[in-house]
Amino acid sequence: MDLNVLLKRCAEKIAQDPDILEWANLHYGRDHTVFVNFDMQNPPGEEYCPYVAIAEGGKRAGQTIRERSHVIGSFLCIHDDEEKAYPGISNIVQYVGGYRAEAFRKLVETAFTNVDVGNATVNFETEFDTISNFPFMWCFMDATFDEQVTMGSDPLA
Repeated sequence: MDLNVLLKRCAEKIAQDPDILEWANLHYGRDHTVFVNFDMQNPPGEEYCPYVAIAEGGKRAGQTIRERSHVIGSFLCIHDDEEKAYPGISNIVQYVGGYRAEAFRKLVETAFTNVDVGNATVNFETEFDTISNFPFMWCFMDATFDEQVTMGSDPLA
């Protein structure tokens, strides 16, 4: 599997996913934005939220490795300071951005699983930061696509 082709397919799938588009418009009144690579030192601002930035995250291949791995790293961001009363308990205030960050992440995860990658499987590792840059809610998710090396194929592909 070519990592650049995989990155392109992931970007297209996430950008055109009808569930993500519907969710973004329902909660933020606009389509989400997809960036293919971007400046992590100067991330896009509120006007691009919600957004997903994806980039090549890594690759594992070798002549003695039976399963190649291709990693697409993603950085998801929403900007949300909405608060609401907690149902049934009057002294809890909840900011809904954290919940929405997880809902957004789940939609993007599902889009990753729908990328045409042949016989590869996909697994995820995720971390959140919903506090340090409030009201920006960030999620970092690596999608690892694993494929078996078959007899006669290039083990370094």
